[in-house]
Amino acid sequence: MRQINLLKQIYFIVLSMVLVSPTVSKAQTLVFAQLTGNPVNTTGWNLTGATYVGDTGGDANASSDEIVLTNATGGSSGGIFYNQSIDLSTCYQWKVEFDFRMWEGSAADGIAFCFLDVPPTGFVSGGGVGIPAGSNGVFVILDTYDNGCGANPEIQMYQGSGYYECGPGMINRATGLNFLRSSSYQTCLIQYNNGTLTVSVNGTQYLSGNYNANLVGYMGFTASTGGANDKHSIKNVRIFADIAEANAGPDVTICSGGTAQLGSVNNPNYTYSWSGGPNLSASNISNPTVTLTNTTGSPIVQNYTVQTTLSSSPTSCPDNDVVSVTVNPVPLIPTNAAICSGQSYDFQGQTYSNEGVYTIMTTDAQGCQTNNQLTLSVNPNLSSSVNQSICQGSSFSFNGQNYSTSGSFPVTLTSQSGCDSIVTLNLTVNPAPITQLNESICAGNTFIFGNQNLTQSGQYSQTLQTTAGCDSIINLNLIVNPTITSSQNSFICEGETLSFFGQTLSNSGVYSQTLQTISGCDSTVTMNLVVNPIPSTPLINSNSPLLCEGDNLIMSTPVQSATDYSWTGPNGFTSNSSSFTFPAYVINTGIYNLTVSQNGCVSSPASSLVEILNYFSFDDFDLPNVITPDGDGINDELDIEAHFHTCLPYTLSVFNRWGNLVYSHSIDEPPFSGKTLDGKDLSDGVYTYRIKYESGEKLGFIHVVRGGN
Repeated sequence: MRQINLLKQIYFIVLSMVLVSPTVSKAQTLVFAQLTGNPVNTTGWNLTGATYVGDTGGDANASSDEIVLTNATGGSSGGIFYNQSIDLSTCYQWKVEFDFRMWEGSAADGIAFCFLDVPPTGFVSGGGVGIPAGSNGVFVILDTYDNGCGANPEIQMYQGSGYYECGPGMINRATGLNFLRSSSYQTCLIQYNNGTLTVSVNGTQYLSGNYNANLVGYMGFTASTGGANDKHSIKNVRIFADIAEANAGPDVTICSGGTAQLGSVNNPNYTYSWSGGPNLSASNISNPTVTLTNTTGSPIVQNYTVQTTLSSSPTSCPDNDVVSVTVNPVPLIPTNAAICSGQSYDFQGQTYSNEGVYTIMTTDAQGCQTNNQLTLSVNPNLSSSVNQSICQGSSFSFNGQNYSTSGSFPVTLTSQSGCDSIVTLNLTVNPAPITQLNESICAGNTFIFGNQNLTQSGQYSQTLQTTAGCDSIINLNLIVNPTITSSQNSFICEGETLSFFGQTLSNSGVYSQTLQTISGCDSTVTMNLVVNPIPSTPLINSNSPLLCEGDNLIMSTPVQSATDYSWTGPNGFTSNSSSFTFPAYVINTGIYNLTVSQNGCVSSPASSLVEILNYFSFDDFDLPNVITPDGDGINDELDIEAHFHTCLPYTLSVFNRWGNLVYSHSIDEPPFSGKTLDGKDLSDGVYTYRIKYESGEKLGFIHVVRGGN
């Protein structure tokens, strides 16, 4: 089956990383690999070290469409390499195009395009420009830091094992290129053509050199910083190569002796070369056929490889693809069948009625042949008779049916082979009288039946032989009526009586009575009588009388075990608790009764009176209208709470004849003693008072009389 050709993908990536140059043949338009998109699509690339997908601010957008090789930090390194190799011994033309930026730091160290013989596993920081130590390959370095061998910034070509700026592997260099380090992105184009490597930046060629490397390697980029630093990044990477795309076609499956079509539509610009398995119709066309047989019992697989090159450039990078041909054997499908004599069997459109082995070859929709083999058996039909005699009243079971009359009865049965067989039942019924007896006795008695002494209920038989040879059967249905014994528990309260079969019972105890049942057998009834005591009259605890309406009424009784409580009171009050609490008002006053019960026995009731001492208001009370505040201790003040307990909050206000407030106080404050609010004596005279309370107010007059004082 056609797979993505690794060599071709690598060539395409290299080509997409390089700007298209007029000197490169037009075949170099196939993208082998690329780093484009937003965010950058890094499928097939390996990112290592400090490298990541992000944004540097060096382009016109804030999108993650850049590969940041290193941040502007000291001692950092990173790299990104495509994970498929390219063979320089077979691929003579490729190019790499990419945009680069080195900025945001103190100018160190640079970016390297690498062609390595092995996938990199580590990177070197500082002067090594991130190139893995000991790696063998070809490098193009954009170097911005001078390590003592040239006027940086510069472009370098280096070949060999490991990179060193002053090393012997330097092919060529272009120095003093200050524009290489810039805050904006610049475009670099690297072109390879039959051993000649050229480097251009922003459309101008700055470097050219030759190298003799025929290795299989991996393309990618590295960067690093040392004591100084810069943020190194690339974008819009594309790699191109000259490749004729190979297509061996999809994997196919054929039958033994069948023909498979391989390859694809012919491309006149390609040269084809097939290899691998046998029986190819041709080895130099795009779509040969192959005819294969399989004499084994299992499928076999044959692989064929096609290699394509560009007809116009025989030295261009070849491409390979593999197709698998699966050849199925001719199967043998056995069928075993059996029929009955006189029947026939249909097999693959043929009808058979005799025993034997038959083989028919069929062809399916795919043109594959199959040997279908039938092994046919013929089973005979059977015929027989059964003679049987029974006695009158009995039956004979035959083939799931019961026969009780004389006669011949044919029955069709199925034999083990599945064929019908006819069996005729010849049945003779001899007379055999049957006598039925029904008897009953009481438990403990004995019934004699023939030579048996019976004491239990059941079906019993006695068999006698008649002159006709059949047994005469006497059947006995014996019922043993039990002597019934029953027991019951009864409860009454102390002082009550219970009638038991004419007896009047009032004490606890066990009492028995013997009766005769309908069957004539005795039965015994036993009663266990328990007399429960009546609970004593309960004790009621109460906080009555209450001082004011709304105060909580608390009533309770000592808790007794296994006791039910029943409270009743005014206005339909009921409760089943041992105690209760609620705010009391006039409607709740009165007699509260309590009874307790145990085992259904109820005590005498206990009663408690609930009263409220003060539940009247100012509406039904008149205050005194004269005070004599002369200090003799007699009628010196208007003390409302001394006359009655209101239980209600109120405010007393006293006004002079001009309606001015001269005094006020509330409940629980000192009473009015003929003084003003600031404690001065009021002159004798008539004053108006107003009492305001929750439900209204009360107005009146109060005379202040001091006499001669």
